[in-house]
Amino acid sequence: MSGDDADFDADALDSVAADDEPGAQPAQPAQPAQPHRSPWSVFHIRATGRQAIVGLLFVALGFGAVAATRSFGGPGLLVNARDDEVVRVLDDLAERQARLEVEQRTLTAERDRLLSGSAEQRLAAARDRASALAILAGTVPAIGPGVRITITDPGGVVDSTLVLGAIQELRDAGAEAMSLGPVRIVGSTWFDNPPTGLGLVVSGTTLSSPYQLLAIGDTDTLTTALKIPGGVSDSIRAAGAHITISPERTVLITALHPATPPQYASPAPQS
Repeated sequence: MSGDDADFDADALDSVAADDEPGAQPAQPAQPAQPHRSPWSVFHIRATGRQAIVGLLFVALGFGAVAATRSFGGPGLLVNARDDEVVRVLDDLAERQARLEVEQRTLTAERDRLLSGSAEQRLAAARDRASALAILAGTVPAIGPGVRITITDPGGVVDSTLVLGAIQELRDAGAEAMSLGPVRIVGSTWFDNPPTGLGLVVSGTTLSSPYQLLAIGDTDTLTTALKIPGGVSDSIRAAGAHITISPERTVLITALHPATPPQYASPAPQS
């Protein structure tokens, strides 16, 4: 045995002997040194995580905005529309904007007048307002310039959809009061097709051809709205019926809508 082997055996025997000694603790392996973390480093780690979550949210929102923009600008809206359809939409939007601006100025002037007027002036304004609301609600007769529309449909090709489209066109054109035969047209008026297929059902009243639709408003605007190419008049004629539009200086609407209290709605408390 060489000297190196002897030294190795002696060291091994000494180690075994030390382990066999009573009360001796086994040698523990060396633990790697733990890096020291200050509270600021922990806060930095948490803040970095929160920043990552916020970043992901912004990425998701950006992706959704891009997708919505592409879907809005894609086919199906005005991209594939004809030139006359685009012109019609733009004219309609311009007319609505003009009417809203006029209504805003009127309401602003009325508010200023009520705030600065006397009690008698406020009472008179309240009466005028009540009269206007009565016309809109259909509880009083109405008179003024407008149009008289007659739809002749002997074959029963005009359904409730076409008539509702005509009424909607008149509303968009600023009609303030309307009636279809003996029925006053208000916000709650509904339309349906009868089981027989001939005629119309308007708020429970069955009507037969010819249908007479009266509308009060600006005569030129109402007439133009009904005669737009591809609009209500063309649709009714294409279906096989006949429509006549007669502008009149004085239209008298005597059909009334019964005043019934609302079943579910009530005035909201003022703040």
